[in-house]
Amino acid sequence: MSGLRTGTPNTAVVIADDRFPFPRTEAPTCCQADPGLFAIEEVTGRTARKKTLAKATLACSGCPVVTDCLKWALANEHLTPTGVWAATTARQRTVLRQGLERRLGPDWIGVVAEQDRRWQEKRRTGRLTPPTVRETVLARLERELIPTRPAPYEPWREPMTPARQEHNVAVLKAALTRAVA
Repeated sequence: MSGLRTGTPNTAVVIADDRFPFPRTEAPTCCQADPGLFAIEEVTGRTARKKTLAKATLACSGCPVVTDCLKWALANEHLTPTGVWAATTARQRTVLRQGLERRLGPDWIGVVAEQDRRWQEKRRTGRLTPPTVRETVLARLERELIPTRPAPYEPWREPMTPARQEHNVAVLKAALTRAVA
């Protein structure tokens, strides 16, 4: 698949970078239901374009495949020259690509794909390999013994000792003698 949204004209056959597959989901996404919303270059008028961009960005924010969509759009620059992809405009994607190239080098797509592959492998093995007995015990101890936050200091809840009573009486007497003088 060239990666173009449903409803957009496919004028040229361009092969997408296979290191990032086109994101898929069982439920239809907003960009498949209303592809015209994401073609902001076709909207005339500055305010109308801003409103359309805001609607498209909001629609992308709730999408389950937005991160995969962004990776795909960044990796396939020639397939995403216009429109909103993963809540980003063409200019924003260009800035992101330039930043990735500066940080990771000219083959940044390969570096990101390898990081993504490692992360998915770690996630997959984490589900298949149960934790060891030691890891389970340490996790339980952390939950039981390490408080999530310290108990607040509340001196009025502590019992009043005779020494504390004498101290409080001395403080009150000193304050009253100064107030009278």
